[in-house]
Amino acid sequence: MKLSMDTIRSIYSNFIYVIKSKSFLKLFLSLVLFILLPYSIITGRMIYQEYRAALDWNQRFQLIRIQLLSIDIENQIRNKIQKEFSIQKEKKQLNWTWNDITQLCPTAPIQIDNEDLFQIVRCKQQEEYESYFLFSDEKGFHLFSTKFLEDELLDSPFSDPNEGLFLLNQIGDYGISGFIEDNFLVSEDWKEKAKSSLQTNSNLPTLKEVKKEDLGFFLVGVPLYGLPLHLFVVSPINLVLQPILNSLHTNIYTLLGILLFTFVFSAIISLKEIESKQKLKLILNEFPHAAILYDSNGNILLENSNIETKLKLSDVFLYQKPFTSWLQKEVREFLKDIKEQRNQHQNLRKEEFDVYTNEGNILLLEITYQIWLLEENFKFASGALILVQNVTNKRMEFEKEMDYAKDLQKKYLPNQIQIFPQLDYEILYRPLIQVGGDYYDFIDLGDDRYIFALGDVIGHGVKAAMMMTVLKVLFHQIAKTEPDPNKILLKMNEGISAHFPDPYAFVPFLFLLFDLGKGRVFYGNAGHPGMVHCTNGSVLCYEKLNPMFGMLPKFEPKVLDFPIQKGDRFYLFTDGLKDVENLKREKLWETELLSFFETMKTNHISLVKQELDFKIRSYSEGQTLLDDITWIGIDVI
Repeated sequence: MKLSMDTIRSIYSNFIYVIKSKSFLKLFLSLVLFILLPYSIITGRMIYQEYRAALDWNQRFQLIRIQLLSIDIENQIRNKIQKEFSIQKEKKQLNWTWNDITQLCPTAPIQIDNEDLFQIVRCKQQEEYESYFLFSDEKGFHLFSTKFLEDELLDSPFSDPNEGLFLLNQIGDYGISGFIEDNFLVSEDWKEKAKSSLQTNSNLPTLKEVKKEDLGFFLVGVPLYGLPLHLFVVSPINLVLQPILNSLHTNIYTLLGILLFTFVFSAIISLKEIESKQKLKLILNEFPHAAILYDSNGNILLENSNIETKLKLSDVFLYQKPFTSWLQKEVREFLKDIKEQRNQHQNLRKEEFDVYTNEGNILLLEITYQIWLLEENFKFASGALILVQNVTNKRMEFEKEMDYAKDLQKKYLPNQIQIFPQLDYEILYRPLIQVGGDYYDFIDLGDDRYIFALGDVIGHGVKAAMMMTVLKVLFHQIAKTEPDPNKILLKMNEGISAHFPDPYAFVPFLFLLFDLGKGRVFYGNAGHPGMVHCTNGSVLCYEKLNPMFGMLPKFEPKVLDFPIQKGDRFYLFTDGLKDVENLKREKLWETELLSFFETMKTNHISLVKQELDFKIRSYSEGQTLLDDITWIGIDVI
């Protein structure tokens, strides 16, 4: 017993001695400032951005989705009533009189002088009261059961199982719902909460947050376009925020685990009193993610290559090259920017990239760049510490919510390169978020005619993606039936004006039409940033030739045409590429981008694409892009 107590006292005494030593405090505080603090800042910023993005995306998604729901519900009502009306007409059933209605339906409206009366009412035709549609025409009044809508509202294919749907009449005093516990009737509580959302002079949807039994809900409402009814969707706020809360809890536990790990690790290292380089090596080896320490010239000093237990940095590839060689190039650019700025304000940067393994699996890696300072009283960067983490699972949670929008956009953007004679081309597409408003396309028109197009719908996300699909359908219909480039411009302008709602009515657009039979290429531009044409050793930029589609009802189209010459190169791009900014808010356009194209004029078009992607990321210095980026490079071969 005495021996055990002496052992405990000895361990305790050594532990206190170690944690009071300068080497322990130095190492422990360095790890806290060097790893835990940046990790906390990055995690907090990431969770806040996810929170804002989730709320913003949910609001836009709900407003669009309820319009689709309202169209579906209205079509079902019209089809059902038309069918029932035909059955009654064939059976020669008599129409109801107003006296019949008042006896059967105590909730019928008082005013009956409106020939277009249409209401949801409560009537007793058999043993129990049920909900009916009541409407009138010149022959009398008609009643049709709403029973079919109870199932549709309870289990709509367009809604989540955790949501609820209900319909209210125009004044909001009666309606039917998909809530079983309320006997498929709209409760007084929901009537009161929906009252302020009832509209008479607008068809625009509304969204607001409401409380019910200490729970938060999004209440989205929209009037049906052709019927005096309002459709409402009740969606729990927790459906949107739960993934964010789960991510917060996970990161808090991870942070506490790393803190405990750092404390124990610092004590062990201090107790053994190894050299500073050995200490750093142990830190890298024990860190839960891959980590590499570079010197000021970008050469590797120490390395922990284990991204996961069975996955190393050498097992992944980017741009058909080993990931480690690409990473070293990025680190050298990062250190170069630090040195040229002659300050250490931009000492942290984070990026994400899709990579693939030897087995062909796609992974998402998060890369954190952090400088470390030792030389001359911490005034100059001694090197960089790079942390590489596999965040594939984290992204999957958010991508589940974006599947609908992504699938929609994939169907309307080309999914593979087509082989065109005499033409070699590459496409770089980087939406600001997972879906965007940029539209690109290439079509084989037949008769040795091939057309490339770029458009930029205003906005981002689901709304812009849906408008982009309309733009594609319109362009395909016109380009495949109209051989004249001038008339393509005019018909596209008419189509945009007729089919696009505000604020999407203005669309910058351009196209290149290669007519190999005539040996000419036709360039049409409607208010787009323009095109770069490399020919005969010169780099030419063409101005906007025509106003944006939808801006003017009519205009005189202007189309440029050039001879098709072997060796010519064309660059088409949206204004997102021009608007890339560095820390000084200097834009990539015009000097930097033109100089880049000039230096790339002898390189293969696939290499130009790769270097352009690298140029965008290095020039932006980790700043968030301002807009979707789409680029098409075309070589005449």
